[in-house]
Formats: sequence, structure tokens, C-alpha cells
Amino acid sequence: MKHLLLLGMAVAIIHVSQTSTPGFCQLPPSAGNGLEFIVAFYYNHTKDQCNPFMYNGEGGNSNRFVNERECIRNCSANAENIYPTDESLACHFKKAIGQCRGQLLRYYYDSVHDKCKKFIWSGCIGNGNRFFDQGSCNSTCAGIHDDGDDPEEDEPDTPIAIICGVLLGVIIAAFIIPVVVLTVRSKKMSSKKNEPGKSKEPRSDSPLQPQAIEMA
Repeated sequence: MKHLLLLGMAVAIIHVSQTSTPGFCQLPPSAGNGLEFIVAFYYNHTKDQCNPFMYNGEGGNSNRFVNERECIRNCSANAENIYPTDESLACHFKKAIGQCRGQLLRYYYDSVHDKCKKFIWSGCIGNGNRFFDQGSCNSTCAGIHDDGDDPEEDEPDTPIAIICGVLLGVIIAAFIIPVVVLTVRSKKMSSKKNEPGKSKEPRSDSPLQPQAIEMA
């Protein structure tokens, strides 16, 4: 009889958690249409976690969020234990490196040793003890302490490979963009010269002014 009662309580808890999840959070991820490639997050209600997917910029459905924090807070019944509304409560959490393959430099608060430290986040499946910079970490968690005898972990070195990759991409783009613009302009001028009835009088050259392109 006791086992049946426990089983009934477990089923009731599962039912309540499922019914309390908004309907749009149970929709499958939809890339939509369009020509953009935007990293977004959708709620996986079978695993109670948020996963990244590529959104094309138009259409889609409401199960789409700009980051994992927003996704969890909107859809998960366990949100207060992952991304609590009072962000200082997350300072007690252990760091969560996640389960994806990204390498993103972030900061977490070590409440046993009372300091903010660097770590590499994989890009998904984390918690609220994650900050973009050390200043945000300190302002949120300063003064919070937990007793413990955990050995202090070493901080990872700054991911030089990531920095070099970004700089290399910027340098390559800086060379490729003017070359492409010059090539297109040269082809247009050649086609105009070959058109019948067009004047072949030389024109004074003017400096090339390529449009500015924002490097994300």
C-alpha cells in the first residue's frame, strides 16, 4: 500500500510539472525561413533543458529564446534552482561547464574560496553562476561564503587559440572585402566599355570607398 501511495505521488508530481509548462514550450524547434543564421535556444520538455539551434530569421514559433537563461525562466518548473530570480542565490552553485562544444570564456564565483574565477563554458546547459566579466561576478557575489574543504581549482589560461582565430578572421576579412569590391567594380567598368554606342573617353579615377561592414 505504501509503495502504491509513493507511486501515485510521483505520477501526480510529473503530471503537475508537465501541465504547468506553457504550451509553446512544448513545441518542437522551428528554424523558420529567411537567409539569416542566428543561434537561438528552444526548450526540450522531455529533458527539462534548453538546447541551441539555428534560426533563419523569419517565421518559426514561440519556443525560441535569445539565451538559455530566458529559455529556462520561461519554461522550466525548476527555473529557481538553475537561474534563480535573485541572482545572488546562484553564487552558491557549483560551476557548470555544460554539454556543448563551444569554448566561451566566462566567470563563476567560488563561494568556498570567496573569489571570482575564469572558466570555459561549452555554450549550453549551464546555471546562474556564470558571468560575462569579473566585474559582474564580483558585484553580484561579493561577501557570499560557503564552508567547505574543496581544494581550490586552477583557472584556465586565456584561450589564445580563440583570440587568434578571431583576429585572423578580422585580418582575412579586411583583405578579402576590398579585393572583392575591386573585382566587381572592374568587371562593371569592362562591361560598360564593351557596350555599343558608349563613349570610350577616359574618366578620372576616384578613390574606392567600400561600404563599412560591421565585424561581429
